[in-house]
Amino acid sequence: MPLHVAVLGASGFGRHHAKWYADLGCEVVAFLGSSPRRAEATAAILRQAFGFQGRGYTSLPDLLAAERPDAVSVCTPPPLHGEHVRAALEAGCSALCEKPFVWRPGVPSAELVAEARSLVEEAGRRGLILAVNTQYAAAAEEYRRLAPEAVAAPQSFFGEMASKLRPGSTRGIEIALDLMPHPISILLGLFPDAELEPGSVRTTVHYEDTVSEFRVAAAGRTWPVSLRAAQRPEPPFPRRFGFNGQVADVGTRPDAQGVYRGYLALDGRERVCEDFMRVSIERFCRAVRGEGAPLAPGRLAARNLELLLATLERASPSS
Repeated sequence: MPLHVAVLGASGFGRHHAKWYADLGCEVVAFLGSSPRRAEATAAILRQAFGFQGRGYTSLPDLLAAERPDAVSVCTPPPLHGEHVRAALEAGCSALCEKPFVWRPGVPSAELVAEARSLVEEAGRRGLILAVNTQYAAAAEEYRRLAPEAVAAPQSFFGEMASKLRPGSTRGIEIALDLMPHPISILLGLFPDAELEPGSVRTTVHYEDTVSEFRVAAAGRTWPVSLRAAQRPEPPFPRRFGFNGQVADVGTRPDAQGVYRGYLALDGRERVCEDFMRVSIERFCRAVRGEGAPLAPGRLAARNLELLLATLERASPSS
């Protein structure tokens, strides 16, 4: 029997969640929209994309009560993430949340991290799966195969994520909130016990990018980390990461059959793998069925958020 899935916020990035669920054999039974007009437009987009036959709702309690999905993807605006994850868990639904996991402007970092941890505990008490969609974490093990010596003896880490700057796009610190969880997920995917060295953070927020430098203790030593998150009006949009200066370009592209694949390229060598988003959605679905763990489980998602907010709360604006 297919998993019954609902997508909360399917007019933006959530439509990609919905399509992957359908491609993986799940039944997308419903989505949450912000207004009747938006819901009607989104339903038309989903019908065209994969033959959606479910219903659009503008009330989350109504959706959860009427549809009783097995799982939900939370793709609503970030200030609603914590609230919507909790509602899903309390309704007995496993949840895959977009990043940032828990965030609301003006709320102290310690409070946000505590909320994230309480959601992880709530999922554990109820026997439900909670994960965050930091899909580039799927590249971590592929990188280990490309540069095993760098992962075995880390001395530094660099991660950069850039995307296209569009009219109405987020600016400043919101760019970092959107993009920095990805390189952090790769760092934690390979070194889940990495700890931030107190007092080492230097973060500068620019209008279109943020640069953060700090040190972590992991693998029996302390080493520097440098992260950059940016939005640019024109290409290139680099997405790359690596240890000890062995920095791999990472991304997705269609193969000869038109199927999108993930890839990592380093020093003339390349690894081609499943599309990172597909891996994230598929592993979440398998975990809901009791078949293994999600790509970025709640515990690591909460640590990702903790590290992200620790770097940003010490940020200074550019001159």
